Amino acid sequence: MERCQMNQQGSSNTTAIDGIMKAIPGVLLFVSVAVFAWYITPKITALHPAIKALSISNFIVAILLGMLILNTVGVPEIFKAGLKFSTILTKTGIVVMGVKYSFESLIKTGSEALIIIAIFLFSSAIILMLLSRKLNMPPALGACLAAGLSVCGVSAAIAIAPAVRAKNEDMAYTIAVVLMFGLLALIVFPYIGTYFGLSANQFGAFAGVGIINSAQVLAAGAAFTDATGVNAAHIAGVYNIGRVMFLPIVVLMLAMMVATQDEEVKDHMAGVNKMQMIIDKFPVFVFGFIAVVLLNTFEFFTKPEVKQATVFMDWCFLLGFASIGLTTRLADIKAAGLSGLVLGFVVATIKAALALFVVLTFLN
Repeated sequence: MERCQMNQQGSSNTTAIDGIMKAIPGVLLFVSVAVFAWYITPKITALHPAIKALSISNFIVAILLGMLILNTVGVPEIFKAGLKFSTILTKTGIVVMGVKYSFESLIKTGSEALIIIAIFLFSSAIILMLLSRKLNMPPALGACLAAGLSVCGVSAAIAIAPAVRAKNEDMAYTIAVVLMFGLLALIVFPYIGTYFGLSANQFGAFAGVGIINSAQVLAAGAAFTDATGVNAAHIAGVYNIGRVMFLPIVVLMLAMMVATQDEEVKDHMAGVNKMQMIIDKFPVFVFGFIAVVLLNTFEFFTKPEVKQATVFMDWCFLLGFASIGLTTRLADIKAAGLSGLVLGFVVATIKAALALFVVLTFLN
């Protein structure tokens, strides 16, 4: 029996080592892209005052550079195993972001954020579901679009898919719409913020509500610095956390709406423990962020440590965004077709315009 256990342990160790070895080429690739983006961005902005005025961040350069590589020369299969760490890296960055907040400042920013997010998130999800019915879309596709365009993009679409029995085509359609609008917003939103003279607080809210995909919210926030020199990254991060906190409730709500149209989903939902579903879908990394905030509130970190943590956070995001760029295939965007892109763009644009109106009217 001992020999059997030793064999099993040896087998699992071998599997872990094989996994690490397979990931190394991809890790080296996205690290190289991130380092190059970090190195080249200051040189690009120094070329001309007009370029400097664009406030291009190395996060955006990393995403675009990764996309350029994938969609021109391509990324061979050997690199793909190592490109699956983007979510881990960005979530780690969000957890470490807690060093920028005390509990008091988080409550002040977070309570404001949760109110705005709840109004936009639930109203846009319900409107999208009703609109998809009017357009005679399959219920599962409508739910994927509603989750993706109202909560946090690709992650939300992936979360809702099993509950509504979504097909692969539904997922591809939704992801294409989310990525297309998100890429455009990533570039356009900072210019809008500058044009309207938004503060970092206003722009963080604008990006956190108006941009669909989580990674693009963080990248856009990092790309904007207001007239007083305050960067919007940490505000956008709080709004992003607020959105993903609502994800389990939105998934449950949309699944129940689909169940009224689809008998198969109705039978599936009848046997689902609703509270367990909410718990299973809750983003665990939020607890990590709150724990770091509490540690910072009690002055657990010194100022030099906070500075080091901020550098670590920036590199987590930079590496994560490089990996995201290397996995964003423009050909996938064609999957949505013209009608899908139009629907996604109309709804997302209206949502972004309303978000801009709210932050200009009610936030400082």
